[in-house]
Amino acid sequence: RAELAPYNISVTTVIPGLMRTGSPRNALFKGKNEAEYAWFKVGDSLPLLSISAESAAKQILDGCRNGSAEVILSLPAELAVRFHGIFPGLTADILSLMDRLLPEPGGIGTEAVRGKESETAVTESFLTTLTQQAAERNNQTV
Repeated sequence: RAELAPYNISVTTVIPGLMRTGSPRNALFKGKNEAEYAWFKVGDSLPLLSISAESAAKQILDGCRNGSAEVILSLPAELAVRFHGIFPGLTADILSLMDRLLPEPGGIGTEAVRGKESETAVTESFLTTLTQQAAERNNQTV
């Protein structure tokens, strides 16, 4: 940003957090694909943890138009950035702990399948309504 400013070029860093785009159904999953897909699809659908693609696009465009150095798109992302700024070591420890909560290796191993091939009762339930709606709006249902 500083190097390009003399050339009247503005750089904006976007820190997205989770966005509801509907794309988990087309993403590739390995290992315990059903469990990993469930993490992503349910997390993508939680209104307090994720942001709609439309809202994200508006914030990104506004930030670029205004010449903002940084655009942080969701409250959880904003809190994470601030927390990391104050407690970088603790942040690394917490992320390491969270990594241990993710599904263990195994399942289908290195083979990759699309999310839509990893649907379960949980990922097709009311818990994922917002992601399903986003998939329809963004042509991700194929």
